[in-house]
Amino acid sequence: MKKEKRILSIGAHPDDADTYCGGLLSKLRDKGWQVRLLSVTDGSAGTYHAEVTREELKLQRRSEAAASGRLLGGRYDVLDYPDGQLQVTLEAREHLIRYIRTFAPDVILTNRTNDYHADHRNVSLLVQDASFLLTVPKICPDTPYLEDTPAILFWGDDFMKPYPHQPDIIVPLADERMDLKVKLASCHECQYFDWMYWPHHTERIDWPREKQVAMLSERYHAGSQAEADRLRGKLTELYGVESAAKIRNVETYEISEYSGPIDKEFLTIAKSAE
Repeated sequence: MKKEKRILSIGAHPDDADTYCGGLLSKLRDKGWQVRLLSVTDGSAGTYHAEVTREELKLQRRSEAAASGRLLGGRYDVLDYPDGQLQVTLEAREHLIRYIRTFAPDVILTNRTNDYHADHRNVSLLVQDASFLLTVPKICPDTPYLEDTPAILFWGDDFMKPYPHQPDIIVPLADERMDLKVKLASCHECQYFDWMYWPHHTERIDWPREKQVAMLSERYHAGSQAEADRLRGKLTELYGVESAAKIRNVETYEISEYSGPIDKEFLTIAKSAE
């Protein structure tokens, strides 16, 4: 029997693992891959409302993450490390090693260490620190080790120092997949329609939801199309002039130096113009 392929997207917060790479995740899901999402922190710091406790926000963010996971047909787990306080510790590393081994993904997605947020930087470090140790039997011997290190890819970002994101894999996305990414982001209501408006655009909090979603959609599509235009030359090399001209949206991924081999089926699905 053919082994079910699995992909694990690991983010620092409950709106990271889906919104950055929802297009790729949906392409793999549609081809029978099992999708799993993980937030390493509980997301309990992302509010300016003094009356909302961290415990209350944690519960809300778990619920919102679960809703996003359902749209992708996968489970969205949220760990209990406090938002804004994630440290690169042995405890956290071993927790992640056990989690990854239990799910046994073929591919792992996460962010780079080049990032403005300490939690983002640290979750990337934790994934990289865990990568080789996943295959070492004497490390966390209570959990069966993996025979091979999974492929490890970093989703795209705009940070330039010490070096910019390298688009080793370009994933074309149909407009419908961009619309899905907007729906995924919209599941995280307390973030995209509240916290992210503070402190300079708080008037938007009272906008009708339809107007908020329309603005979010415009931002997502514009950003993705700008990236596609920036990479038009590379797209032309990969797909030819005629096909490349039709690609309006993309996600990009950089291959980690510590990555295991890239699955051929994964590459075929990722690069398909769907």
